[in-house]
Amino acid sequence: EDDGRGKIYEHIKAQKLGKERDNYTCQICGSTDNVEGHHLFDYALGGAANVENIICLCSKCHKAVHRGDIDLFLYL
Repeated sequence: EDDGRGKIYEHIKAQKLGKERDNYTCQICGSTDNVEGHHLFDYALGGAANVENIICLCSKCHKAVHRGDIDLFLYL
């Protein structure tokens, strides 16, 4: 039985690989401060836990994406 730890590990690994691929740089503004991995397709709604579904964003841009102030897909 899967206790969920495998899925958590996949999620953490995808986040790490996405940030490494993007050189720990926000893909919207170019900042290297407080970068985070953001799921292009929401993980909680079934988005994949893989590097292809991650983009590196600084915390400011990440919050703006979640508020709807930035359309992330214009930057892909």
